[in-house]
Amino acid sequence: MRGREWMTWIAGGMLGCVLLFGMAGPAPAGTVLRIAADGDISDVDLHNTTHYLNRVVLLNVYDMLFALGEDMGPRPSLVDKYAISPDGLVYTLTLRRGVKFHSGKTLEAKDVVYSLTKMQNKGPRSGQFKKLIKSIEAPDPLTVKIALTDVNAGFIATLANPIAPAVIYPDGEAERQGGTLTKPVGTGPFEFVEWKKDSVIRLKKFTGYTADDRPTSGFTGKRLALVDQVDFIPIRDSSVRAAALEKGDVDVALSLTQQDVERYKGKPGLTVAAVPGVSFADLRFGFKKGIFVNNQKLRQAVAHAIDKEEIVKAVTFGLGKATPAGIPVGTPYFGAVHANDPFGKPNQERAKQLLKEAGYKGEEIILDSHLQPSVYPEIAVVLQAQMQAVGMNVRVRTLESAALQTTWDGGEFAFFLSGLSPRPDAEIYYCQFWESTSTSTGYKNAEYDRLCRAARTTMKQEDRTKVFADLESLLRIDVPWVPLVYLAQVEGWRSNVQGWKEWSAGYARAWNVSISK
Repeated sequence: MRGREWMTWIAGGMLGCVLLFGMAGPAPAGTVLRIAADGDISDVDLHNTTHYLNRVVLLNVYDMLFALGEDMGPRPSLVDKYAISPDGLVYTLTLRRGVKFHSGKTLEAKDVVYSLTKMQNKGPRSGQFKKLIKSIEAPDPLTVKIALTDVNAGFIATLANPIAPAVIYPDGEAERQGGTLTKPVGTGPFEFVEWKKDSVIRLKKFTGYTADDRPTSGFTGKRLALVDQVDFIPIRDSSVRAAALEKGDVDVALSLTQQDVERYKGKPGLTVAAVPGVSFADLRFGFKKGIFVNNQKLRQAVAHAIDKEEIVKAVTFGLGKATPAGIPVGTPYFGAVHANDPFGKPNQERAKQLLKEAGYKGEEIILDSHLQPSVYPEIAVVLQAQMQAVGMNVRVRTLESAALQTTWDGGEFAFFLSGLSPRPDAEIYYCQFWESTSTSTGYKNAEYDRLCRAARTTMKQEDRTKVFADLESLLRIDVPWVPLVYLAQVEGWRSNVQGWKEWSAGYARAWNVSISK
């Protein structure tokens, strides 16, 4: 074991001991599902955060109007049925009857109006929702009418997008909590109990939950709380998570490694399995300040310096795959252009030539990265070495979740290592973070904006297919961001856990899961 890995293991192990054995409070009555997550949450108001771990935990608490199905497509959740006007501008949503919030209040259309208006006013998607939605009305308690400013082929997908998701809060809830949500109140199968930072996020079964009778699919359909309590325990080091699972200190461990699959193969009482992931890491450039502003050749040099296959081998132990395009393989609109990746193999000589043409003089460039999940700092170190190999002076800076969100929202970075978890439409992959009217990065490209508008307003699939091919081609020329590698989903669970289902989307679904003592 190398020195850095050894110190990480010791630090992670000490942290794991504190987390697993230092949690206060008496043993709870009933059944408890203990899930080891690869980090802590940072915010309980999902409207205001793009942090993945927040969603992993809290999408067990909150519901959306539409959400991802098992196939990553949008499906109704809180919506019973909907209709679209002939001109494509007005969506009439009928809500499911009798749905209860954890506060005891019954879901009504005014709660939807409040939640979507809140998203228009604040958060990383406020620009998108302001531009997209002309008006939101509640003509009766179960009906919501949303008028759009323009035809939008992906509007339902936009409502189902899990990134800074449009979860539904009770009318006025943030104001009741002093202007900032500190205690989640949703309609999901589990309700929030407490959050002890770096120790536990505790949920409990919502006894007033109104189950959807439609088939279970992804985040939608029939979802039942079969355990009394769910504890999400933050353990950043994957080896410590695996050890906790083996010892029985947790029942499920998320974000394990290929090494764990091999180590625990055939071990009685344990299952550690991997599924191909559709989430992928990506490298994003800043356009507000720093060395990459107005320097397309320097961005192209970075893209040519990257060896995606080396990242796959070094970080995912061969379980991941190189990402050739800005939308996942196998999803709608992925075509020949997407499959032919000009950055699929590193080209160091081309990178060095572009550095020279770009006027690069060896200035230090800071690469900002997630601290958690742990795969991101590991990728960052590999990227640093690859860029240093062509003559770039790169320093990695890892950021805790709150600082990371602030840095991203402010756009004050040179380049930024993050990831794209599943979205329900190609337009969201390409445009959510990159249209000039909504991006925090400062990126401005009139042609990119035009293609994003076309992706929304073009209704025929064959015409949209061309739009997304053109967006991919432009992405590879102007290089505002670079897709890197798919991250495999590796999870483990003990034999007393029944009903746990891995998902290539990578979320922890605590519903429909039971546990025997």
